[in-house]
Formats: sequence, structure tokens, C-alpha cells
Amino acid sequence: FVIEKQGDGETRIDICCATSPGVLISTVSALEGLGLEIEQCVVSCFGDFAMQASCSQEEGRSQVTSTDEIKQALFTSAGYGGRFL
Repeated sequence: FVIEKQGDGETRIDICCATSPGVLISTVSALEGLGLEIEQCVVSCFGDFAMQASCSQEEGRSQVTSTDEIKQALFTSAGYGGRFL
């Protein structure tokens, strides 16, 4: 899980984890719950689950405070309970 905020307000997300049923839907739902809108996304489910996405803050939504907050939400949505390492 790599989360990078860009200077132009864009957030880059790179995920690679074990494939499990529903991981794509839960990942997209977690991003939407944080007020992030996916602008571009590449997904691979061969072997492991991998996703690279560019997101922006949805209009009218409060700003997500940190990359750690995004990472924690994605970590939990992928089925890894508790805090990320």
C-alpha cells in the first residue's frame, strides 16, 4: 500500500495484496467513503490483486487529512484488521 499526495491535489494509490472475493469493490467503496473520486485506475487480478489509481477530492467533501488515514482505510477494506505496518 503506497499513498502519495501530489502538489496539484491529486492522490496516487498503489496497492498489491492477496486476492480475495470482493477486494475491488471494498477498495472502491473505501475511497468513496473518504471522499476520493477515482479519475484513472488500472487493476490486475492475476495471482495477486494490484491497483494503481489517481484520485481527487470530491467537490463539496472535506479534505482527507493524511495519507495514513487513506492507507488505514484501504488496509482495513482489503481484510487486514488492525493497524497497517
